[in-house]
Amino acid sequence: MSASEQPAVLFVADAHFHLEPDATEQRRVARFLDFLQMAEQADDLVLLGDIFDFWFDYPHFRLKDYDGILSGLDAVRDAGTRLHFVGGNHDIWAADYLHRRYGSSPDGERRIIRFGAQRVLLDHGDGLLGRDRAYAAFRAVVRHRLGVLSAKSLHPEVLFALSTWLSGRSRSATRDEAVSIVDKAKRWLERQDGAAWDLMIMGHVHHAFELTDGPRRMAALAGWLDTLGYGLLRDGRFRLLDFAVDTDPLT
Repeated sequence: MSASEQPAVLFVADAHFHLEPDATEQRRVARFLDFLQMAEQADDLVLLGDIFDFWFDYPHFRLKDYDGILSGLDAVRDAGTRLHFVGGNHDIWAADYLHRRYGSSPDGERRIIRFGAQRVLLDHGDGLLGRDRAYAAFRAVVRHRLGVLSAKSLHPEVLFALSTWLSGRSRSATRDEAVSIVDKAKRWLERQDGAAWDLMIMGHVHHAFELTDGPRRMAALAGWLDTLGYGLLRDGRFRLLDFAVDTDPLT
């Protein structure tokens, strides 16, 4: 790993791994495990939400079938790479478990972290650029304490079925056309005068872009679900990359 004052930081979001992956998804999981092996060379790895398409911790119940991914993250942690987690609308409930296993933030909410000279705002992005009523209802369930308490009253299989249905609703409701996404992001960035960060990185929109407004920059990751997209901050420079091409940028 880098010993310089400018750490090498990897960012990934929106893999939407399912509990029962089909053959196509199994190939994406295999590539993700390759990505995690590369992340063992980084100083930091940021999981920027919706890595898991569904997660919920009951007091005496843990999801199976994510063990391979968790083992890959174990190896990243054991290599000395710091892990950070900002929950998405599909996996915010994983925050406490990942905190206990990897030492990441216990609440999984948006945060500013200094990586070298860069103050980086990390936000999954759900609700940031606007949402419709169906999505607002979904976000209220997954982001608020009352929703969590209500979910705990449901049998795991019932909650899984409900979450799977809402997952499809939320994804179709928030997938704007690329031009509209960038236009909304420009307007949001223009309103950030005086913000205490230099670079903002988000996921959620499944469309990669970079914007600059004065001293501040904003970037969105393409998402592992769509193009094996990820981000790299190294030597103070942020880049959007694709693991189908950029498989070893740290050497």
